[in-house]
Amino acid sequence: MIRIVFTFNREILKFVVVNREVWYSDRIWGKLIRCIPKDKKMVQKIKMSRNKLPIQLAKMFTLTKEEQAEYDSAKSDDELATIIIRDGRSRGCKLELREEIEDATGNT
Repeated sequence: MIRIVFTFNREILKFVVVNREVWYSDRIWGKLIRCIPKDKKMVQKIKMSRNKLPIQLAKMFTLTKEEQAEYDSAKSDDELATIIIRDGRSRGCKLELREEIEDATGNT
């Protein structure tokens, strides 16, 4: 498991990469939500929040075909983390932390 933390406009954005799935959380969202592959209920949850969750969250994880192909071609969590870091920096985020965390079985 790889944990990545960015800051953007004084907000903390947290990503977790586990088994080639990318999970996201922040101060507003709180709980982890799967963004790659995209959680089909994510847009519905944002709309049902009655503006507690900004619609920009849904737009932030809408990928173009080229971006989706790049994420799909990543063969490991490490490659996926590298792509996330590059994309975050290109969108103006500052990388604060990248760490590999072992789970209870001793796997990373």
